[in-house]
Amino acid sequence: MNELTPRDDIKKKVSEILKRVDRLIRAGEVDQAMREIIQAKEIDPKNVYIFAYEERITYLRDEHEKHRQQEQSKKAAEDAARKRDSEAQKRAEEAMRIQETARRQEVMRQVQALTPPTHIPPDSSKADHRSIEELERELQELEADVRRKEEEERKLFRTSTPSPGQLERYQSELARAWEDGALTPLEDEQLKELRMELGIPIQEHARLTKRAQFDAYLAAFRQAWSSGAISPERFSELSDMRKRFHISPEESDRLEAEILWEARSGTPPATLVVIDDDVKLLSLVSDILREAGYSVRTFTTSDDAFRYLKENAPDMIISDINLETSTMGGFTFYEKVREMDHLQNVPFIFLSGLTDEVLIRTGKELGVDDYLTKPFSDETLLATIKGKLKRFKKLSQTSKKK
Repeated sequence: MNELTPRDDIKKKVSEILKRVDRLIRAGEVDQAMREIIQAKEIDPKNVYIFAYEERITYLRDEHEKHRQQEQSKKAAEDAARKRDSEAQKRAEEAMRIQETARRQEVMRQVQALTPPTHIPPDSSKADHRSIEELERELQELEADVRRKEEEERKLFRTSTPSPGQLERYQSELARAWEDGALTPLEDEQLKELRMELGIPIQEHARLTKRAQFDAYLAAFRQAWSSGAISPERFSELSDMRKRFHISPEESDRLEAEILWEARSGTPPATLVVIDDDVKLLSLVSDILREAGYSVRTFTTSDDAFRYLKENAPDMIISDINLETSTMGGFTFYEKVREMDHLQNVPFIFLSGLTDEVLIRTGKELGVDDYLTKPFSDETLLATIKGKLKRFKKLSQTSKKK
């Protein structure tokens, strides 16, 4: 039996540690898992898998802390709401008591005006010694306080974070409203009420509205183009369509250029595979890419993406490094992809929320084509993709000539 070389022995030790780390992560013991990672780094400081697990643990820690803070905020909000409800109930009861007292005093005043004082019950004036003016002033102050509290609650509601389901519902309603063109006053009012009901922040409303507007315009443009209603020779007829969807000249140039280029060249759009377990970010990135004219396939796990890639060869793969819900992390997924012959030359870009230079260097040492750190701008994402696709196309043409 061959003895282990020093390098084999190091790999074996690290492998055992990482197995323990994986079990600890599954058990939720991330602090102990991090201590094991530190030990592993001392043994093999350049091991790619160690850094992948370290990133995963860091992410879990951040998520745990975020969850803890959210729970604390939720509890504080619930406590504040209960306190407000209790105070509102007390104010309402006090207001009713004041109104009743004022009503009784007014009745007594009318009785006193019509009846001799000797016929007034001796205890009837003891209900409240405050004057009508004082009671009315106190009532006005209470009503003002109620209005102030209600406004505070509305502000709190406006700053709340909507759930993915609420965002999806609002996005669906926006798409339906924009389907036939710009919003009517009635549609605008209905969407405003829905936005308040769902607690959609103004920034999110603006983003989703622009997305619905562009999607509706592109759908109408493609339909008109395919039916022959518009063509490069009758380009002026687009003016009415642009007005109908409130599309500016700058926006129309960007949106129509890709479609016209595809139609004239007969070249199908490039297919991009995007993997990220952050559903909201995945949706945002796919929207940006589709608006730019790409065909996009999205996956929330590397496992689902890997099954698709076994039978398909996209023009580019874009993957997050930290894939918490997958059995393969970003680095492992990249290595598995490169083992398949039909995917060896497909451009591969990593996304990550971390700025760890070691991780970036590790990804590049593996041969990854590029590395984008979140958050990134739309322009940076699109410029990187276009550059890599252009280079890949040139390499493919050179390879075919040989």
